[in-house]
Amino acid sequence: MIDIKVENIWQIKFEVTFYGEDPVRGSFREIKESIILFSEDFQLENKVPFDSKENVEINFMLYVDKLPVSKLIKLPKDYYNKKVRYDEEQSIEVLEVIKL
Repeated sequence: MIDIKVENIWQIKFEVTFYGEDPVRGSFREIKESIILFSEDFQLENKVPFDSKENVEINFMLYVDKLPVSKLIKLPKDYYNKKVRYDEEQSIEVLEVIKL
């Protein structure tokens, strides 16, 4: 008998919204969008089963919570500019979850 492991792999489309203050353009927000492949191989504390779109979204947010945003998405070009102030909080929103 052959033991076949069915692996759950999900494609997650998400956006990160950066909020900031620029002396020239004033208060602003910049939105960046990306896609990540996500599976049960990711080491997460308190993860839920990868059996529904909602659970995968919960697991993804648990993963993101422990991750610096720079490892998740390309930062805005002026992110490290000393004249531009970015808020510590960025908003991360899942746009779409597709099982592959």
